[in-house]
Amino acid sequence: MDWSILLLGALPLLVFVIVDSFSTMRHAVIGALAAAALEIGYSLYAFGEIDEFSIVSVALIMLFGGLSLKLGDPIYFKFKPVVLALVLAGTFFVTYALGNPLLVMAVERYGKTLPESAQRMLSLPEVQIVFERASLFMGFGLIAHAGVVAWAALRLGNWWWLAARSVGFYAMMVLVVLISRAW
Repeated sequence: MDWSILLLGALPLLVFVIVDSFSTMRHAVIGALAAAALEIGYSLYAFGEIDEFSIVSVALIMLFGGLSLKLGDPIYFKFKPVVLALVLAGTFFVTYALGNPLLVMAVERYGKTLPESAQRMLSLPEVQIVFERASLFMGFGLIAHAGVVAWAALRLGNWWWLAARSVGFYAMMVLVVLISRAW
């Protein structure tokens, strides 16, 4: 699997933290916006289109980055992942309730980019069931993750906030998968 796809979404936030550590908040937000443009370019290059998730993510970076610049407070930028997680949690719940779980749709859409052996594994009925369950549990995991990131944004420094957002997100995903397999 190409891990750069998963890590790319954290790039604007990483740029923000690094630049904010050495320069002004204004430069940090502008750097994050430039990194978001790279995310869009990579999505276009890798998939031949800009997916909805990238569009929403970049729009939120622009909105919350703009608020941070206008109001002179980085907390607005730091709440971008919180809002994105809550929107995504709602999407997981709605698609699950409508009988078309989001992770199953993602595997159908992006599974073709994986090696053939992975494609065969993902098509197994027992794996599909895990993805269906994980779609429901991911909604709850994203709500919990949003709470942790909001707390870190309000109470901790930039680097801890970034760790809660990035490492915490991947830890939550692993936990969701483990719960989905055991359920």
